[in-house]
Amino acid sequence: MLTDKEQALLDAAAELIAEKGIIALNMSDVHKKAGYSRAAQYQSFSDKNSLLAALCMRELVQSTEAIKQERYEDLTGDFSVVLRPVVYNYLKLADRLMIDSAFNQLLSETQSLPDTEHCNFIKRAFGFLDAERKRSIK
Repeated sequence: MLTDKEQALLDAAAELIAEKGIIALNMSDVHKKAGYSRAAQYQSFSDKNSLLAALCMRELVQSTEAIKQERYEDLTGDFSVVLRPVVYNYLKLADRLMIDSAFNQLLSETQSLPDTEHCNFIKRAFGFLDAERKRSIK
């Protein structure tokens, strides 16, 4: 469970990525946008990769819950589809294992999605990621 501070930092990071892109994301901009000190930010996220891992993790968990609650309009893949493949190999083992577990849960839940354009896109996107992940393990 994320604290209010962690939620605020992740929200700020997500907004900054939407505004400037992932390459331009600067950790000092995140804590300023969220209204926290630099020290408070680094207590929650030790570096940019841990922040990006938390963004992926939060989205995976939220999407899994959205499927379970049949809130299909809330499904996204902004971080888990786009960001995960980019930063995954740079993450600490604990973060990779946590993301893999959440990804597997979401992948399993996607099988129950209805046959709509939005849901079919989500199914294909996560199916593609799963195939890519399996190829990289070999």
